[in-house]
Amino acid sequence: MRHLAAALQWDLIRQFRYNIIYAAGLVTLIYMLILLNLPEGPYQEKILIFLIFNDPAALGMLFIGALVLFERSENTLEALRVTPLAPEHYILSKTLTLTLVAVLSALPMAFAGYGWRFHYLYFAAGIGLTASLYTLLGLAAVASCRNFNQYLLRMAGILVPTALPFLNFFEITDTLWWYLLPSQGGLLLLEAAFLPAEGWQIIYGFLYLLLWNAGAFWLAKRNLRKEAS
Repeated sequence: MRHLAAALQWDLIRQFRYNIIYAAGLVTLIYMLILLNLPEGPYQEKILIFLIFNDPAALGMLFIGALVLFERSENTLEALRVTPLAPEHYILSKTLTLTLVAVLSALPMAFAGYGWRFHYLYFAAGIGLTASLYTLLGLAAVASCRNFNQYLLRMAGILVPTALPFLNFFEITDTLWWYLLPSQGGLLLLEAAFLPAEGWQIIYGFLYLLLWNAGAFWLAKRNLRKEAS
């Protein structure tokens, strides 16, 4: 745990150094201005959920890619072979710090667009589990990338299917196929924070996202070990 605590502290320092925290703050401010000026209407909550949901998914993947590629230029991944920091701690540190950034960025957006009265547990679970998942998937994808352009192509391949559950959300489609995608679970949890939801949807969202997080953690660990060997 001592090594993990040190890694968490060092990751937060690096995120400030690489301007990731400031970039997240700027994006949050822009979203807040949009949400503060969002006209009232029947789709106000849905637009709010759509904007907030995109923040942890897209930014989590973007930031983890930038971090790992920065560290690759400093030979950090190669150094994992000779340092006492286990790959599990390296992955957890990156995931926990970027998830924290995502949750702290999403909260002011929710306050700006909705106010203070919403379900904080469902909100934190929806944002947190979504941010951790896409951070882990990004970590698995970037492990073997040599430049940011290569990573952007992989990132697009992961993020494009993420948008499909919004077809049901905005009543364009009505299919259960989107429930195979992990973004459906995060969307349901976030929706439950602001709108009435059925119990089975909340349970599905929690369990399915946890399952995907476990699989993404295993994949990130495997890809990092392969790259460091």
